[in-house]
Amino acid sequence: MEAQGSKRSTGVTSVAAVLLAFLASQHHSLHMLLLTVGIGGAGASFMTMFPLVRRVMLLMSLAMVVLMAYRAISARYSSAMRLLNAGSVVVTLVLVVWSVWQFGF
Repeated sequence: MEAQGSKRSTGVTSVAAVLLAFLASQHHSLHMLLLTVGIGGAGASFMTMFPLVRRVMLLMSLAMVVLMAYRAISARYSSAMRLLNAGSVVVTLVLVVWSVWQFGF
């Protein structure tokens, strides 16, 4: 018979794995968000001073959207993973649109 603490640690491990998978899929979006609002005014000026860096990060985010969208519609993956990828696609697209709206392309 399995101990109660063991079940709890397995649940925490499972939740942590899903959280880390989500953060990994949002890698470029998180960078854009940190550079834009995480550093305050310095982040916003960085975005306007180095537009090439921002453009490359936006393009990498869109490349990740393509990969996540493929994984979201592929039957090879579990429904939980497909749902996580679909959510990541939505979050990434919202952040890309917001960034282009704020700073232009």
